[in-house]
Amino acid sequence: MAGELAGKVAIVTGAARGLGRGIAEVFVAEGAHLVIADVNAAQGEEAAAALGPRCRFLKTDVSDREQVQALVDLAVSEFGGLHAIVNNAGITDNLFAPLLDADFAMFRKVMDVNVLGVMLGTQIAARHMAANGGGSVVNLSSISGVRPGFGFFTYRASKAAVINFTQSAASEL
Repeated sequence: MAGELAGKVAIVTGAARGLGRGIAEVFVAEGAHLVIADVNAAQGEEAAAALGPRCRFLKTDVSDREQVQALVDLAVSEFGGLHAIVNNAGITDNLFAPLLDADFAMFRKVMDVNVLGVMLGTQIAARHMAANGGGSVVNLSSISGVRPGFGFFTYRASKAAVINFTQSAASEL
């Protein structure tokens, strides 16, 4: 690796496993100090331990403003700043059913994690970055946000919202 993130501090949400874990591994390999966040404490702590001494873990529900603020505060207090956040955490309604049969029982939870979580992460991290010379915000969405399909209605709507929010935030920031 090229060490392109040497001396930088980053946060990756949803990083206990899957895509978030892979992103975290690349950030550490590139030299970043990293705080990973996830609701799964056991896997999050294991991931942080495996990633080494430049990594910390904080159990975080990204839909909770105070927990997201604590996440940013931890990055700043542990590593002296924040240069990047990757808002990766997300869940699905896992409802592969016709619209007429959908109960939308997971609507609020999916929207809270997938949309509000991205909005809070962007806002809180960007406030710190704006006051300290800038940084990068990366919001992950899905092809489901731009391509209609069968089922997963709440998930698809949440990912479309992330795309629109990100474009709007980029225009302002």
